[in-house]
Amino acid sequence: MNESQLQTFLTVAEHRSFSKAAVILNVTQPTITSRIKALEEILQCSLFKRIGHEIYLTEEGNMFIDYAKNILIYIKHSKEITNIVKEPVIKVGFSPGYSYSFIIELLKTIKSMGNIEIQVIEAHDSVSLNERALSGEVDLIFTREILPHNHDIVSEYLFDNDLVVVLPKDHPLADKEVLELEDLSGETIISYRRNSKLWRLIDQQLIGAQQLTRIDLENNEMMMRAVTNNIGIGILPELGIDKRYQTEVKVKKVKEIQSIPNKVYVQYRKNSHIKNMAKKIIYSIINHKYTEVN
Repeated sequence: MNESQLQTFLTVAEHRSFSKAAVILNVTQPTITSRIKALEEILQCSLFKRIGHEIYLTEEGNMFIDYAKNILIYIKHSKEITNIVKEPVIKVGFSPGYSYSFIIELLKTIKSMGNIEIQVIEAHDSVSLNERALSGEVDLIFTREILPHNHDIVSEYLFDNDLVVVLPKDHPLADKEVLELEDLSGETIISYRRNSKLWRLIDQQLIGAQQLTRIDLENNEMMMRAVTNNIGIGILPELGIDKRYQTEVKVKKVKEIQSIPNKVYVQYRKNSHIKNMAKKIIYSIINHKYTEVN
């Protein structure tokens, strides 16, 4: 029993015609007849019966339809085994707040290493991302929360990813050399995922600014678009500023906000395959940090 025999049976069963099946499958009618006969010999039963000029499924043929469909599905899935086990494969996770240009730089680095399959995951926050790393769902993560000691995970501090204020380039505060927290009073503050631990820390500092209007969005890409359209002021890590927007915004530091700890840790599974790639990826990320942002 093979794939072509099963596909032929299902095609004949659907169209009730050996000749139509031959046209659809682009083979001769004797080939169709031969395949059905071979399948009937394997199953030791007749699958079709002819009444006059019409072809009908036998009782056994009707029963075999679902089996044939399922067998074809299993055959299709089995062909994916080589892709499933193909090495190397790397799953990279990010906590929120990284720009598209940052992630694209990382993907370029991984692609340059050769035939590597990549899965990029953005977690809701660092805590959930760390949990996924501990469970083995991801191989390498960039997060602001270091994992507790685990003999299967390597954790390395990379750098501080300072929180900054992003203004539309023509905003009244854009030309002010130094911003104070009080300068944000009366402004519309745009956040993303405000229920995260990082944003709770930001909100604690923003108590010093009065009469703030809030807009919360799903991700920093939406936030950057809102800022460039003069909807409000954004607060995000430096590495969340995509280079596409650098000419359209002004980046300012506010002491109280900049003081919020926001370190970048890279953490990866302790095996030679991941370790070798991690070193190259870390170099790419550090290079991006100091060439694109500063």
